[in-house]
Amino acid sequence: MGTVNIRIRELRTALGMTQDSLAKRLGVDRTTISKWEKEDGAEPDSGTIVSLSHIFGVSTDYLLGRTDD
Repeated sequence: MGTVNIRIRELRTALGMTQDSLAKRLGVDRTTISKWEKEDGAEPDSGTIVSLSHIFGVSTDYLLGRTDD
């Protein structure tokens, strides 16, 4: 797994969002967010990566660890 899990957790907490509030915005269960944030957990699909990038105000490349910008 790349840095997706770390970036989701860091961005979520930087915005003061709980796993529950992010899950509600995405229309998924809180346990899904938890799984994404675990080091050995699942990764969101490409459509969800796009949604996360909009919520967090970052590029998909940043979420995927392809850039640090």
